Amino acid sequence: MTDKPSVTGFRARLPNFLTIGRILSIPLLVAGIISLQATPAYWVAVGTLCLFVLACITDYLDGYWARKWNVTSDFGRMIDPIADKLLVAACLIAIAIAFRGYGLILAPALAIIGRDILVSGAREHAALKSRAMPPTKLAKWKTACEMFAIAILILYLCRNILGLGSSADMLRIVGLVFLWLAALLSVYTGSLYLRASLKD
Repeated sequence: MTDKPSVTGFRARLPNFLTIGRILSIPLLVAGIISLQATPAYWVAVGTLCLFVLACITDYLDGYWARKWNVTSDFGRMIDPIADKLLVAACLIAIAIAFRGYGLILAPALAIIGRDILVSGAREHAALKSRAMPPTKLAKWKTACEMFAIAILILYLCRNILGLGSSADMLRIVGLVFLWLAALLSVYTGSLYLRASLKD
């Protein structure tokens, strides 16, 4: 017997609305990030950065409220990881374009995107065997590193518009360090998921 939801009406649907909103924000984020290489208007730069930060906040709030209000659903469990992976992949591709294919960004970006595709396949394989594969703590740290790296790199791309001056180089270094850390965690956790899915 399952517990009844603690809220009804709009609040019961709010977590899924936030997840869908995160997906709908992706085209705006991609367009905004790519435009940063051409020094766009101030409001475009600030709006892109704020929109990404808002997307990260909704990533936390949708799960938190769904658990707090006991309104988790099969749809929510399916769409939330999809939204996260789409957001990260789209932003990483846009950042790689904005940096004109810079190898130190392109390589970890491809590792992260490839890992997410691999894990999705591993989870599908595990599901066929009725085996659950919940996210590990390391995978959650990987996601946190990804989000932080993307935010810092977007801020770096805004350096001229925001007048960041000498601090811009430090932002680029910090962004790259966290992006590579996320890539290393991606490869490691991806291998764990793959091995877990192939167990008899």
